[in-house]
Amino acid sequence: MNANEVFETIRNLDLGEIIQELGGESHILTTTEIIILAASAVIGILLCMFGLKIVRVWAALTGLAAGFAAGAAAGSMLGLEETGILIAGGALGIILAVVGAVVYRAGVFLLVFFSAAGFSMGLVNPQDWNSAAACLAVSLVAALLALRFVTVLTIIVTSLCGGLTAGAAVYYLLPVDQGVLLPVLCVIFCALGIVVQLLLESGRQKRKSLKKAAEIRNEKSTANEVEKARAMMDNLDEIPDEDSGEDTVGEDPDDDTDYDPDDDLEDEFDDDDMTIIEFDTENLSEGDKKG
Repeated sequence: MNANEVFETIRNLDLGEIIQELGGESHILTTTEIIILAASAVIGILLCMFGLKIVRVWAALTGLAAGFAAGAAAGSMLGLEETGILIAGGALGIILAVVGAVVYRAGVFLLVFFSAAGFSMGLVNPQDWNSAAACLAVSLVAALLALRFVTVLTIIVTSLCGGLTAGAAVYYLLPVDQGVLLPVLCVIFCALGIVVQLLLESGRQKRKSLKKAAEIRNEKSTANEVEKARAMMDNLDEIPDEDSGEDTVGEDPDDDTDYDPDDDLEDEFDDDDMTIIEFDTENLSEGDKKG
């Protein structure tokens, strides 16, 4: 089967007919169908549980698949040969994969658009181009709104698409034939995906807040240490230098430099005291003479 035949098969693929055939009572799953359903269940569970957590990975895979399909379709319409179709699809797929992985909002747009398209088409199962166009229009609106409300819409859309995919795959893999079990499984996976993604996002926001608070505390602590060091330097500048000869507020009582005991004696005896001593000496001398 060449590239043109593969493209024609994909374009003429009737998802509703395949699902109806899988749900038939007499239908026995082949090995290929079991592998495809198991892979779909795993991808659906991962998408509904970790749609926002690894949004860049999903965006890269979505861009690769969408780019390859669009490039192959364009090459087929242009009448290229098989090699040209593969090259066109591979080139466009790689470009969209890189853009989706590197540019965050571009990746969110791709992921939400194709997730919303998969969910709406799986739910409505359009039988004509008008229904398909309506599904694509809803998907485009959701993708544009996701550029503004990234977290909320990404969680909701990926949970819905992943839950629908996982629920349907698990239902067809189970050895039971209860039609009411299909919507129940889809609702359970969708709800579980929303809850898990909200918890993961809440934990991420909490860790981000704690990290920011730790950075603020470190900045304040550093600022306080700088202020303390600056205050210590200012105090050191105010202490006089011992070699500068500047007077201090109080003198050291133990400092005996230039101390003379005669100065104290001179202070105790002033001129009047010396006069009295001389007067007494004269009177004493006269008394001795009389005796």
